[in-house]
Amino acid sequence: MRNSIFIVLIVWGALISNCTLQEEDITPDPQAMLSFSVDTLFFDTLFTDTISLTRRFRVFNPQKNAVNVSSIDLQEGLSSSFSLTINGIQAESFQDQIILGEDSLLVLVTATIPSRGENIPFLVEDAVQFLTNGNLQQVNLVAWGQEANFFRSDSVLLCNTVWTSDKPYVLYGSVLVDSLCTLTIEAGTEVFVNQNAAILVGGTLEITGSAEEPVIIRNVRLDIEDAPGQWIGIIFLQGSKHNNLQHTVIRNAEFGLRIGTPDSDTIPDLILGNSVVENMSTFGILAFTSDVMAYNTVVDNCVDFGIAHFAGGYYQYQHCTIGNYSIGQFSEQPAAIFTDNLTLSDGSELVEDLYVRIQNSIIWGDHQDSEELILDTAGGALSDIFMQNLMLRSSNSLFDINNNILSTDPDFPAFIDPFNFDYRLDTLSPAKDKGIDLMINRDILGNDRDTQPDLGAYERIE
Repeated sequence: MRNSIFIVLIVWGALISNCTLQEEDITPDPQAMLSFSVDTLFFDTLFTDTISLTRRFRVFNPQKNAVNVSSIDLQEGLSSSFSLTINGIQAESFQDQIILGEDSLLVLVTATIPSRGENIPFLVEDAVQFLTNGNLQQVNLVAWGQEANFFRSDSVLLCNTVWTSDKPYVLYGSVLVDSLCTLTIEAGTEVFVNQNAAILVGGTLEITGSAEEPVIIRNVRLDIEDAPGQWIGIIFLQGSKHNNLQHTVIRNAEFGLRIGTPDSDTIPDLILGNSVVENMSTFGILAFTSDVMAYNTVVDNCVDFGIAHFAGGYYQYQHCTIGNYSIGQFSEQPAAIFTDNLTLSDGSELVEDLYVRIQNSIIWGDHQDSEELILDTAGGALSDIFMQNLMLRSSNSLFDINNNILSTDPDFPAFIDPFNFDYRLDTLSPAKDKGIDLMINRDILGNDRDTQPDLGAYERIE
């Protein structure tokens, strides 16, 4: 009996062995070709001397038997800007990689593009070559390199620094504009800020963008277009003054602008014109007892308030569009809030006079309670609030004055496509031709306004 069992085990083991060997037989067939998940692997534009995100592709063996890929090489060899990782090993070249029948191999690729001293983007190409049974096949690698001015750690800028548009500025650490100093950012300049980094302004920030060449300030990762919270934001420290931002686009931060500059005058600490502040994980414009003037400006799609001004201050908004829609995250707060009070962390209250003037503007969104504007004067300070020719999502009868248009209808036609950050007026928008002449003769895009201007930052051109 034992002998019979022993013979059965031997036969069974032989069958298993033969089956395994047959499945793993390596075909020498010169017609055995590989296939690939992509013909060309593209990388987003990469700043020079920085490692890219990892891209990947699969190599498929459609044969029933295994194949031996005798070599996998980068065409440019050791001079390549790319590197490969296969089975956890990073190298420029691999030999004798077995791919079982009807199986696949995962190839990971990263890129680090060295500086060439060129200010314009330049093309970088290579290829991953696969040699199998004498057949040479390849997957192309394509990337664009971009030179940049790098700040790799926290830095204090030299006084009266000027950033020009010849190369982008990449901030891996925060930069500080010291008190009594000015940072000027010229038209067409792009600034990319890394996570946990901010622009701190103790002195003055002057941005001189144009409608044709706005200044762009956004997150470093170019593969993330619309994710908020990718960097901290721009912080105006106490004592900062004479800040003027024109034709500036600020995106994807925790907050766009934070101003805390209390003083005894009403001269704007910040003038914001023809600009966009959008897609923030908290606030768009956050101010404490400060003086802010904005015109032809869009503040949109923030998880908290689009504009939040606490503990009084002097605020003017003309031809502005404040839109708060839930895009990729749920917004629980209205689009705008103004208060004369603020409860501090120690339980005490800060109360200051509040001056608010909003004209020819739109305050809208998809807040579930239909109220997109909060005015809180519970602190009892002096308040002077004037709202004229607004389109406002609200049911508050106190706002039904001075030619304001009120509605609580979430489908009220307002914008072309706010869920894709397009806040130009829809063809049926009641905001058309409902403004008064404020001597702001052009809109955010540089279009002329007519004698009956539209509400908001955009003049609709029929």
